[in-house]
This record gives sequence, C-alpha cells and structure tokens, in this order.
Amino acid sequence: MTDGAPAPARPPLASDRAATPVVGVVLLVGLTVLLASVVAATVGFESARSEPAPQVRLDAELSATDGWPEGQRLRFVHEGGDTLAVAELAVVVEFERTGARARLSGFPTRRLTDDHRRGADLFDRTYAGIDGELDAAHTDERWTAGETASVRIAQGELDVRPGDHAAVRVIHRPSGAQLVDVEVRAS
Repeated sequence: MTDGAPAPARPPLASDRAATPVVGVVLLVGLTVLLASVVAATVGFESARSEPAPQVRLDAELSATDGWPEGQRLRFVHEGGDTLAVAELAVVVEFERTGARARLSGFPTRRLTDDHRRGADLFDRTYAGIDGELDAAHTDERWTAGETASVRIAQGELDVRPGDHAAVRVIHRPSGAQLVDVEVRAS
C-alpha cells in the first residue's frame, strides 16, 4: 500500500462523539443540584436564626427575713431598657451554701407547680410564692421599667440566712441570652 494513494479516513467512533453531550448534561444537573442546595440551606438557616435578645437592666435582691408571705423572697426590679415578655423568661437560682439549684419558667402563673420547675424544689407553691409581673393575677404579661417581680423560697425547703449567697440568672429563652447574671447576698 505504498502506491501513493492516501489511506482512507477512518470514520469517527460513535462513542467519541456522544461523550461531550453526556458530560455536559451531567455537569448541568450537578450544578443545578448544588445551587438548589445552597438556596435551601440559606433559606433554612435564615428561618432558624434566633431573635435578638432584649437589652435590659434588672436588679436582684434576696431577703433572709423570716415570715410568710414576705420572708425569703427573691425580688427583681426592671430598671430600664426593653419591655420583656414574661412568657419568654426563665429564672435560675443556685445557693452557694447548700448547692441547691433550680430553674423556673412558664410565666406568668398564679402559683408554681412541678411544670414550672426543674431542679431542686426550693420555691413556695402557695399563691404567695410568686408576685408582681410573674404572677398571672397581677400582670399584663409585659414587664416594663419600674415594675417588680418576685419568687419566694419555701421555708423548710431551704432556710435563707443573712449573708447567704445565691447566683441568679434571668434568661431570655428564645435567644438563650442571659439578661441577668449576678450573685446576691441575703440581707
């Protein structure tokens, strides 16, 4: 076959020509899936974002005075800042001397029950156990500057003595932010 005639051209293989469209389709489908995932994740995270914490100044004090209904009361005063929705709050108290710790939530309420408490059973379950803006009988469910709230430590469960220290936190549950994180000394 050296007669000088050019060799016949080989016809292209069908598999060589079909590879380009298949690869293109796979890349476009992959890009579409990736883009859809990014959009879904962005929308999902946007809706899962917690609301911002209110900015507020609260003061806390603990009374070691004996006697019902005013003795052994943990009082809070809203000194300024945003209005608080009491249903969004939790109160955490830990007594240094005994190590007893409890968390209250489910405000406003008329009286404290097991549904309101986690941890040690420290609080008065009578109608005198809760007062002010946390008490369903005395609140519009909004805690504004100048208003007070209190919970009573049940005598017999824990006898608060003058000089006792307690760590007190008020938590805004939707954001998880601590609005108050103080140590109070009973007087």
